[in-house]
Amino acid sequence: MILIAHLQSYLNFNLWANGQMTEWLLAKEPRLMTTEVKSSFSTIDKTLEHIWVAEFIWMKRIQGETIENILDVCAGKDTQFITQILLGQSKTCIEYLENLEDESLNDVVYYTLLSGDKGSATIANILQHVVNHSTYHRGQLVTMGRELGLIDPPRTDYMEYVRKINSYI
Repeated sequence: MILIAHLQSYLNFNLWANGQMTEWLLAKEPRLMTTEVKSSFSTIDKTLEHIWVAEFIWMKRIQGETIENILDVCAGKDTQFITQILLGQSKTCIEYLENLEDESLNDVVYYTLLSGDKGSATIANILQHVVNHSTYHRGQLVTMGRELGLIDPPRTDYMEYVRKINSYI
C-alpha cells in the first residue's frame, strides 16, 4: 500500500471512530458530559474539544495559516456543537488529503507549538500524528465514561474499522 492510500485509510478510520464515539456520547445523559473526572482533561466535553483543537491546529499549520482565539470557539457550547465541529474537522482532513499530490506528503512543515517550542515534520508525519492523537484521547473518553457509569463504549480500534469496511466488499 502506498503512503497516500494508507493515510487515506487512516483518516477515514479517524472520522469513523470519532463518529462512533460521538454517537455513543450523544446518546447519554447530557450532564455527564460536563461532570468532572480525573483525567488529562476534566470533562468529556473538554476532551472532545481538545481532540478537535488538535485536528484543527495541525491542519492550519500544514496550510501555513495562523490560529487565533481557538480556545474560545467551544466556550459555553454543548456536546452536540463540539461533536459537530470535530466530525467536520475530521472530514476536512480527508478532503485535504484527497486534493494533495503524492510527493507533497514529504513536504516539511515548520511550526510553533502553543508552548512556544518550534519544530518541523513532514505532512505525512503530521497526518499520522493527528490520527494517533485522536485515538489516544478516544481511549481516555472510554475510561472517563466508565468512571461515570457508562459501560457500553463502542469499539473504535483500527482493526474494528478494517473488519467493518471489508465486510462490505
